[in-house]
Amino acid sequence: MKHRLLLMFTLLCCVLSGVKAQGNSEETVNHALEVITSQAQANIWDWQIHRRLGTPLTVGKTYRLTMRIKGSAEGTLAFWPIDDASSNKDEWGGSKDLHYLSAYDFSTSWKEYTWEFKAGFPINKFQFVFGQYGGSILFDDVKFVEVGNEVNLIVNDDFEGDLPAEWEKISWQGGVSFKVVSTSYKGELLQAIKDAKAALEAGADLTREEAVAARKALEEALAAAEAFTTGNDEEYLAEAEKLKKVTAQLTQWIGVPDSADPNFQIYLCFGQSNMEGNATPEAQDYENVPERFQVMAAVNFSNPKREMGKWYTAVPPLCRQGTGLTPADYFGRTMCENLPEEVKIGVVHVAIGGTSIKGFMEELCGNYISSEADWFKNIMANYDNNPFRRLVDVAKKAQQYGVIKGILMHQGETDGGMGNWTENVKKVYERLLSELNLSADNVPLLAGETVQSEEGGHCGGFNRVIATLPNVIPTAHVISSKGCKQKGDGLHFTAEGYRIIGKRYAEKMLELLSVSTGISGVQPSKATDKHLFDLSGRQAGNSTKGLLINAVSGKKYINR
Repeated sequence: MKHRLLLMFTLLCCVLSGVKAQGNSEETVNHALEVITSQAQANIWDWQIHRRLGTPLTVGKTYRLTMRIKGSAEGTLAFWPIDDASSNKDEWGGSKDLHYLSAYDFSTSWKEYTWEFKAGFPINKFQFVFGQYGGSILFDDVKFVEVGNEVNLIVNDDFEGDLPAEWEKISWQGGVSFKVVSTSYKGELLQAIKDAKAALEAGADLTREEAVAARKALEEALAAAEAFTTGNDEEYLAEAEKLKKVTAQLTQWIGVPDSADPNFQIYLCFGQSNMEGNATPEAQDYENVPERFQVMAAVNFSNPKREMGKWYTAVPPLCRQGTGLTPADYFGRTMCENLPEEVKIGVVHVAIGGTSIKGFMEELCGNYISSEADWFKNIMANYDNNPFRRLVDVAKKAQQYGVIKGILMHQGETDGGMGNWTENVKKVYERLLSELNLSADNVPLLAGETVQSEEGGHCGGFNRVIATLPNVIPTAHVISSKGCKQKGDGLHFTAEGYRIIGKRYAEKMLELLSVSTGISGVQPSKATDKHLFDLSGRQAGNSTKGLLINAVSGKKYINR
């Protein structure tokens, strides 16, 4: 049986459908009521959830309530049955029509709890109180009987159907919410995760349609597991992280059309004036540009003559006519120098001098542009006043030819006073990944520093903010501008400064691609077969296991 059938069976049957095999029997995924509190309060009664009873209990009879409980952390829960119709119900600690039964400590593991009591009044509501707890609590298998009679007086409280309407929260408690969630058995889901990872790593020969279905199943497997595991569950976290890496490779493969050449690496470049290019190219910058370094025009040029959406040899200017040398120029040249000759480099370049990161946020750019000067509006008009959308649209065209491998950004000089700059950069980065069907694990963000203060940079202090990007975006990498001279305005690099920082972008990207650059005196590694690539688009040797693609023939095969 082909590996792809094993993969789809494992994912769709064991995980997506939530069925676990037990001999010849099947058991569906279990569900529970999840109650979520915003944060711990001062008193145990500050958070509550209630369960109304259809008929009041008979005074003098003895009843027993059992239920399974676990939390996302350790906490305490008490059970207080009450006559809600009584006028004496709210005298905390002294109410004659409320039973203050035992409080139990619960943990992150399921445990069954029992309360037994004699009804001293016509109880019509159960109160569960847990005000000194912050987090989620799971309730399941609620059973309520009259002692001596095992008929369950509460129906549907196994939460396998619709949530019973009798469950309710106090109207004034805005910090409590509840819903029914999957709590499938951890062992089976962990095994399903491991099986899914093993099947993918075995290199299932998937069609694109099968790959899309497999990715959906993988994502649902993770979502199902997260519904019942806790934040400190090291075994789950370890396995889930491994699966996310494999899913990222699958996502990258899905995003590569059949027409794309895995040898054609594409990089998106965006930002403001230093990415746009502010230094006039010198004679050396027009010379020896390799033909395998290409730029897809993001706007129409008249000089040189270029048409939006078409590839051209990356002779400056790359951004728009009239712009200058950019970090992308020597990024691409350095990449070509350190990669095999059959590997091509392409850039998609959208940058606007003076723009805030807000200029790349579709929900903000309209109002932002309208408040700016005419010269700025004129530049933005080149991109239909939506540079993010232009970047995505041109990148989608580029994806028909190659594989997007990274995103280069140089931006921030305008945003020195923006307190949430890193979060906004994260939004733009994640939106690009989502729109282009990419994964952060395979498409890092490379962000360049502004002109250093010691070089006379007016925005050098902002480099302290740029340095925190990896704290917010784990796949972000900061590119140093130390030693990069500025042209005298305190903002923009000289042509030599652009060459230096562009090479540094390339050095970091080559490092991330696991290619020895030779820049630091290390010779490029020799691949056993330069035409082989793995699922993520990285060059692979004959010893690499899993699904490999031959870049010359386009043939996919499994290497075991």
